[in-house]
Amino acid sequence: MALVHGHGFVTLGTPDLDKSVEFYRTVCRLEVRERRDDEVFLTGNERHHWLRLVRRETPGLVRLGYQATDRDGIDEITRRLDAAGIAVSKGGNLADDAVHGGIRFRDPFGVEIEIYEEMVQAANSPVPGDVGFTDLLHAVVFVADVEQARDFYVNTLDMRRSDQIEQLVVFLRAGNRYHHSIGLARGESGRLDHFAILVRDIDVVMRLRLHAIRLGVLGDDVVRHTASGSISVYLRDDDLGSGIEFCTGHQVIDDDTFNGRLLKASPSTVNAWNVPYPDADQPGGPAAVAATGGTAAANLASSSSP
Repeated sequence: MALVHGHGFVTLGTPDLDKSVEFYRTVCRLEVRERRDDEVFLTGNERHHWLRLVRRETPGLVRLGYQATDRDGIDEITRRLDAAGIAVSKGGNLADDAVHGGIRFRDPFGVEIEIYEEMVQAANSPVPGDVGFTDLLHAVVFVADVEQARDFYVNTLDMRRSDQIEQLVVFLRAGNRYHHSIGLARGESGRLDHFAILVRDIDVVMRLRLHAIRLGVLGDDVVRHTASGSISVYLRDDDLGSGIEFCTGHQVIDDDTFNGRLLKASPSTVNAWNVPYPDADQPGGPAAVAATGGTAAANLASSSSP
């Protein structure tokens, strides 16, 4: 049985808390669940939070949270981290963090991870409006060495490789079997590329696309990912330097032994629709168009010719 069930939350630091809250509330359509002097919790379902915004001078990623399968899973992860020489501290508590029974540690590239047993549910509170959100799906972060990072998450958290794009990006899945709960992309260690929200259907994706265009925050236009099969659109948070993906049709992998493909980096690997029609006057047709304006990880993975 998997040790980690799936992605739980993202914590981001922001110098302008009110402005960031307004962005994620009005642009990304998340709902404020709890507001304090220097932090705000936002969510898209009955869970206490998907996103925690904290007032900090330096913007960017503070912590990623993942829910363990059970208490035994946390104990086993702790044993593995101890064996790997990774310092482990006690996780958040119910009063301050709305999570229970967890641990915190930093991966070899400085990304702080929290593995928790439970998160507070808002069963008797109003559920956020029906925007069409299903769940918080994954985060993609940058690491200096993709293969070293992959091996760390496989060996300590028991995640499984779903697909990999050369030595540029690897996608790892957890117990909920979604194609990936974390993506690791080559780059400046510890920086968040984007986090992803799973939505109900393509109509929700397209409505959010038009919403982003009206507000001038469309990152990458609609794409179909070759790896996960999902159809996605990306919004930009220019203040915090990261993106938000809204996707549907994300692959679920039922085979525990599945180790995925080692894919070639190309524009059509990032977007399966990016295969141009043949030109009658040019044998072989024109080259695919490289991804532009989207996430840094997508641009990295499309950097080679098709």
